[in-house]
Amino acid sequence: MNLNYINRTLSVAALFLVPFLLLWTKNFSVIIIALLIAYSIFFIIKDNISLVYDTFDCLVITCLSIYFVVNIPNVFIDTGEFRYFQGGIRLLLCIPIYIFIRETLADNCFHIKALSLGIIAGSFCSLLIAIYQYFFLGYTRVDGWLYSINFGYLSCSLAFLAICLSFDSEYKQYLRLAFIAACISTFLTLTRGAIFAIPIITSFIALLNWTTNFNFKKVLLISISFLMIFLIFFFTSNNFQKRINFTIEEFSSITSGNIHDSVSSGGRIMLWESALKAFLKSPFIGLTYPERETFNQKLFERGEITNWHLGIKRGHAHSQYFEMLASNGLLGIIGLIGMLFLPLTMFSYYYIKTNNIISLTAATFVAGFSIFGITEVLLQANLISAFYGFMLATFFAFIKHERQSY
Repeated sequence: MNLNYINRTLSVAALFLVPFLLLWTKNFSVIIIALLIAYSIFFIIKDNISLVYDTFDCLVITCLSIYFVVNIPNVFIDTGEFRYFQGGIRLLLCIPIYIFIRETLADNCFHIKALSLGIIAGSFCSLLIAIYQYFFLGYTRVDGWLYSINFGYLSCSLAFLAICLSFDSEYKQYLRLAFIAACISTFLTLTRGAIFAIPIITSFIALLNWTTNFNFKKVLLISISFLMIFLIFFFTSNNFQKRINFTIEEFSSITSGNIHDSVSSGGRIMLWESALKAFLKSPFIGLTYPERETFNQKLFERGEITNWHLGIKRGHAHSQYFEMLASNGLLGIIGLIGMLFLPLTMFSYYYIKTNNIISLTAATFVAGFSIFGITEVLLQANLISAFYGFMLATFFAFIKHERQSY
C-alpha cells in the first residue's frame, strides 16, 4: 500500500477522532494525539525530515515550545519539580504533528472535511452526555469526565470551531446545528467564564470581519442563537436562574467594595491580587510553588487574603495570565505572548490577507482560549493543553500549505 496514502489516512483519521472523542470519552482524544505524536516522530526520523525550512516554521516551533521553555528555570530552582512542565510538554510534543501534517498534506480538502465531521459528531455527543447528566442523573452542573469548568470551555471551543467552519462548508447546516448543540452543553455546565465568552468571541469575529468583508448575517446568526439559548435556559432552568442571580449579587458586592462577601468572583480577584504581588516580589523568573504558598501565608497574616485562599495548593491563581506572572515573572509574559498572542496575530493576519475560513477558524479558536484563560489556568490541564496543542499544530500546517500555494 502506498505510504503517502497511509500517512494522509492517519492524519485525516486523527482530525476526525480528536474532536469526536473530546468530551464524551475519558481521555481518548489524548490517546489519539499521543499515538499520532509517536508516529510523527517515527516519520521524521525515518525520512530525516528537516524541522525548519523558513521563518514561518521558526514561529510555529516558538509558539508550541515557549510554554515549556519559560518553565525550565523553576524546575531547576524547585529541585526537579516537573509539575511546571505539565502543560508545556504537551504543546511541545505537538511539534512533530505539525511537521508530519506539513510534509504529508497534499490537499487539505479531505482534512477539513474530517475535522468538520469530527466537530459535528463531537458536539452532538457532548450534548447527549450533558443531557444525560443534567436530566437523568440530576447533576446541577454537567462535567462529562472532566471538571464542569473544563467541560464548559471545551464545549464553547467546539461551538466556535463549528460556526466558523460553517461559513464555507458543504456541511453548513450540520455545523450550525453543532454550534447550537455545543452551546447548550456549555450552558448546562453553568460555567460563567465559558457562557459569557460566547458574546465576546462573537464580537471578535465581527471585528476581524470588519477589516475584510463584514458579513452582518454571520454575526447576527451567532448572536440570535446565543440569545435564544440564554433566554430558554433563564426561563426554564432554576439552576441557571440561581447562577445568574448569584453572579449579579457577587458583582454588586465587588462594585460596592465588599470583595470578601463575593465567595467565587471575589475569591478569584484576591487570588489575582496575591499572584500580582508575587510577581512584584520576583519580577524576573517568578516564585516557585512552595515560595508562593509561603508568600500567601504572609498575606493572610496581614489580613490581605482569607483562610480559604490558604487551602489552595501551590498558590494557584485561577487565571492563566496571573498564574504565569506569579510563577514565571517576565518569562511568563514572553510565554503568554508566544503561545497565545503570537498565533492569534498570525492567524488573524492570514485571514485579513487571504479571507481564508481556516485562518478565521484558527484565529477564533485561539481568541477563545485567550478569553478562557482570564478565569482559569486551563493550559495546565491534560486534555485541554493536548487539544490546544493539537489544533494549533493542525492549523499551522493548513496555513503553511496555503502559503505555499500563493
